[in-house]
Amino acid sequence: MMRPATFLASCLALVPLLPLVGCVSDDGDDGYFDDDGAGEDGKADGWATSITADNINGLWKGTLDGHALRDDLVIDSWPEIGIQLHASDKVYTATLSGTKLSGTGVTLALHANNSGVEDDAIDGTLDGKALKLVRDVATKPTLTLALPGDRPFRAFMTDLLIPTAQQDRESYTKVDSAKLWAWLQTCELFKAGSWQRKYFKGATRDEQTATLKKAVDAIDGLKTTPHAIIHSKTFGDAINAGLKDPSLAGLALSNFAMYFTTGAGRAIHIPITSKSFAYFITDRPTRADKIGLVVMDTPSHGPLASTFGRQLLDMGAMPASDTSTYAKAMMELLAKSDAHTASSLSGVGQSALTDWYNVMAIEDYRGVAFGNPDLGWGYNMTEVQFFGLVARALAQPDAKDSAGHPILAKVIVGTELKPGDPSYADVLNSGNDMQEYPDMAQLKKLATDYLTSAHPELVTAVKSAFAGIVPDGELDDRAKTDIFHFVGAELYDAKGRINGMKAAAADKAVTAVVALVDQLVKDRAAFEAYILAHGITASNVAATKSTGF
Repeated sequence: MMRPATFLASCLALVPLLPLVGCVSDDGDDGYFDDDGAGEDGKADGWATSITADNINGLWKGTLDGHALRDDLVIDSWPEIGIQLHASDKVYTATLSGTKLSGTGVTLALHANNSGVEDDAIDGTLDGKALKLVRDVATKPTLTLALPGDRPFRAFMTDLLIPTAQQDRESYTKVDSAKLWAWLQTCELFKAGSWQRKYFKGATRDEQTATLKKAVDAIDGLKTTPHAIIHSKTFGDAINAGLKDPSLAGLALSNFAMYFTTGAGRAIHIPITSKSFAYFITDRPTRADKIGLVVMDTPSHGPLASTFGRQLLDMGAMPASDTSTYAKAMMELLAKSDAHTASSLSGVGQSALTDWYNVMAIEDYRGVAFGNPDLGWGYNMTEVQFFGLVARALAQPDAKDSAGHPILAKVIVGTELKPGDPSYADVLNSGNDMQEYPDMAQLKKLATDYLTSAHPELVTAVKSAFAGIVPDGELDDRAKTDIFHFVGAELYDAKGRINGMKAAAADKAVTAVVALVDQLVKDRAAFEAYILAHGITASNVAATKSTGF
């Protein structure tokens, strides 16, 4: 479950200056983008002149046995899954050889034709019936994916999010530069001048902004998809003409391909509360576990791809009354895909929850959608939330640390228990992706040991709530000794057994896990005494907090 430290989180909030809250970095990119050799011109890289295993991805309309298809046939194609054709409720697996697509029930010929990918066609037979397809290039409305409230997160991912992401990135939109420009101006990276400083020509902020606007104006009327835009000569020329440093071309093209198509109406909208939602953005499936990003719009910030540090700072800034509510809202999202409790959080609590959930979702998507459900990036983010909840359970808001600040949480630093903040996890991770360092693991383990000693019935209730999902023999050592890792192992079961948890069983799991957090809060003094009786000493000097970068 280790992840390479490939992201650079820029500042402002939970993600680069896409920071969730506050500071901004001259670096200004989301850290999700890389130059992976994407072509700027479809004809130059061959993407638009022949049908390939990549550009066969898409929405296809036509007829089967002479009758119009009720819904588009959707083709998924990337190495980790092969080629899949989704026709109504049936999925066909096929292989591509030259211009032929074949498999059980599938005998099809591919025709690139003459005008890029938009006039591609497919014909042949499907289950012995004549099939004629053309790419569906009609512009599509924005997709909103409401949480269903009836299945665990992993089931939501596989049943709804993965297919909707494919539908979104293969759907066409037409750029209205005025609307795109208006949206970009609401983005935190734009407001901080981060994009302008990093990428565009100009001696002043105004000149750099004007250069960016020229790029936006140059693509007015462009009809494209999140998958295809990187291959558009119009888009490539617009970005490259304004770059102050040509070596940034790959990064800039990947970055603005996602932001520009989002501002033009693509990206899945995932509402969490009436005040907080996410743009779930995916682009090219060839990028596999580097695909896409999420941008959140919350009470704490405008559209921003929050950093891990920023999210944890918001979690630390929540009022004490949010702790139990946050635990319940988080567990309802994981066990039921239900966001109703989120509205009961404070504004900063809604921001923290929205940023966690959606960044977690795309991190987990990068594994599940590409054949690696054990990747663990989403799991890691959730375990850090449990760390933050345990730290907050030790709050003494009426007491002050040595610098005179209220003690809103406590963390273990080496052999000392210090006033702190959930964002200490980001300090340990040096601003990179979330791993559980020994200080974090020790606090969670001591919380488990305390609960097992003082309230064994609560630990038993959690294990009972998840009984029959992951056999004990398949649990790793962490899940056997840390009740929060146990919960994570169940919720992120790579074999999909958690998907059977529904209705009353999900409610039972939510209630059991929230009870752990509530008891730690109620027993703050006894819990702290337990920690100090196990080789840890008290200090009133606060632990380092994240800067949000």
